[in-house]
Amino acid sequence: MSRPAPGSHATDSHATYAKKALERWVSEHPGRPGCVGTDGVGLTWKEIAASTHALADRLQRAGAGAGDRVALMAGRSRYALSSLLAIWANGSSAVLLDERHPAERLRWIVADAGCKVLVSSEPDAAALGLELVETHGSETAGAGLPSGGPDWNGWADAGREPEAYVVYTSGTTGRPKGVRVGSTALGNLLANAESLGYRPGGRAVSVVSPGFDGWLWSVLTPFVNGVTCVALDPALGDLEQALSAQRIDHLCMTPSLYATLTGLPRAEVAVVAGERCPDSLADRLRTMADRVINVYGPTETTIAATMADTARGDDPRTIGRPLAGYTVTVVDADLNEVPPGVVGEILIGGAGVALGYAGTGAPGADRFVDRDGARHFRTGDLGVLGDDGRLGIRGRADNQVKVGGFRIELEELENIACEVPGIEGAVAYTRGEPATLAIGLQTSSGRALDDGLRTRLTAEFGARLPRQLRPTLMHRITGIPLEPTGKVARREVAALGEAEPPRPRGGTGPASRHGDGGRFGRQGDGGRAGQHGDGERFGQRAAQHGDGGRAAQHGDGGPAGQHSHSERAGQRSGAGPAGRRVGAGSPASGAGSPASASDDPVLDHVLDAWSGVFGHAVARDSDFFAIGGHSLLAAQLASRIEAELGLAVSIIDVLTARTPEALARRIDEARAA
Repeated sequence: MSRPAPGSHATDSHATYAKKALERWVSEHPGRPGCVGTDGVGLTWKEIAASTHALADRLQRAGAGAGDRVALMAGRSRYALSSLLAIWANGSSAVLLDERHPAERLRWIVADAGCKVLVSSEPDAAALGLELVETHGSETAGAGLPSGGPDWNGWADAGREPEAYVVYTSGTTGRPKGVRVGSTALGNLLANAESLGYRPGGRAVSVVSPGFDGWLWSVLTPFVNGVTCVALDPALGDLEQALSAQRIDHLCMTPSLYATLTGLPRAEVAVVAGERCPDSLADRLRTMADRVINVYGPTETTIAATMADTARGDDPRTIGRPLAGYTVTVVDADLNEVPPGVVGEILIGGAGVALGYAGTGAPGADRFVDRDGARHFRTGDLGVLGDDGRLGIRGRADNQVKVGGFRIELEELENIACEVPGIEGAVAYTRGEPATLAIGLQTSSGRALDDGLRTRLTAEFGARLPRQLRPTLMHRITGIPLEPTGKVARREVAALGEAEPPRPRGGTGPASRHGDGGRFGRQGDGGRAGQHGDGERFGQRAAQHGDGGRAAQHGDGGPAGQHSHSERAGQRSGAGPAGRRVGAGSPASGAGSPASASDDPVLDHVLDAWSGVFGHAVARDSDFFAIGGHSLLAAQLASRIEAELGLAVSIIDVLTARTPEALARRIDEARAA
């Protein structure tokens, strides 16, 4: 069982800390797997060290030097850790990317960050237009190293660079903004992560998008504790089976993802992060895990600033106490501390406060403030300090929300919508549980919110936002209602949205032929054949070659069955037999041909369930991913259909069928059997 280490605080740079950890695991457990990709193939600690040094050398030869920003797009592969370490060993700063995000968003990020070089395991990564450092085969490039291991002296000056990584989060302007995190801040986080005292040799899951800082927690916390990091893909479905097959005993997920799982493996540690943890979830986790940790921290405070840990007697329904090196204060509008029991804004100071935002004059820079001669970050989160010194969350003081653990400013949705000709105003809000996004739209000159306008809106959202952050409901409003304070009356708009009658089944809904705007993605929600060049090529090749072309095998010494898990991944990614990609004319094309009431009662029930979950009518051949579907909505769909028809329907049924018609056919076949 893992136990927290005695309180200690280190001020080493992130590169120095990472170097020491890698040296230790190579020395103590060279043949033990350290990082496993979603294809089930892993690298040992010795191979990770060889890959790190080979990639650092390739970075230098590509022209990336100390202080440069290097784009990283390998987070779901076995090269996730070595790619990150290589960037830091080179003295560079890592800019985190998720290959499944829209191509336009990725190109904008690398341009804004000033990246010239990209480290990636993705087959078509060159489409980003950067100098490419390929990860494939890097673990064998260091085969000629001395028997005593690699020469670590090359890392000597790497920690002197002030910036460790940049992660782009939602911004109020309609474009993401890059949060710059410093070397000392990340070194402080690594020291706190090591103090958790996880058992070396355990197996921890990584299910977080590699484009967000929660991914760093999922990769680095196991790393500094000698735990194997296993990447799993919730979008492929059957996450419960995958957790069991991979013998995962260290969990880390958002409350929304935990909520989709009916069964969880017995775990040594269950970490919950990214969203407020409901009391019922905290209670549930305590029944199946030896230890429960509730982690809180905005991106601007280096991933985690407070923690409630049952191993030290904390109540995981709270967010606990500050980590070493942090100060956390609950303040009023004038930054004066409020007494325990009084709600105020959470103000965070100390070693973990970020350097700021990339570029000059970035919106939100005024949230970094000076208080008592020290730099602090105004989180915008409302909290209350208990008499026992533990913090509780009470909501937000602004319009920032979280959906499935992803942070978004509602103004970002609104600004994107208002850039579409025909839209005069917009009000975004959340709906349902788990929460999804919706938006009320004021059209120009009172025109209808017709299919053509909906399609243009969907294309714009698809080109610029990750799938989880796109609205699942769009409805027309005649104006922007205001509260007496002059603020937008979002609750009133939400009520109008709930009262919106379902659209006729003949409509294609808010998504359709534009798919995901040319997403760099390898699963079935990525570019569809014949629609968007970048996404199509990426999806086709990745479905066949996994994370770099290497055939799936039992390389990490894990359980039998990993190979078949990789094969399933390829099938679910939209590839048919022998890797054939489903074409535009197939049910998976997302085209959404008109549908009317059918003579098939099962199909009618399925269509009604889809319409209820997505908030608008859908066609019988509407593609689940093309209209904004994700694993949380799949869970809602499965639950609705099962309750309506009295037949077990799983999340994987929804994700692999992908259209109402195909799902109805699958249900009919199950009944006949």
